[in-house]
Amino acid sequence: MKTKLNTIKADMYRVFVLGNADNVQLAKAYFLLAIPLLTVFFTLGRFKF
Repeated sequence: MKTKLNTIKADMYRVFVLGNADNVQLAKAYFLLAIPLLTVFFTLGRFKF
């Protein structure tokens, strides 16, 4: 578990701070950010049809 957290932390650092990440690291970072944001949008949003 500690290894996975360190890997995620290193991926986030390479994506957002250094800017030299590969496609897999970019995908991990954006999915980790997209899932909580979509959850908040769907729970707090209103759907008007």
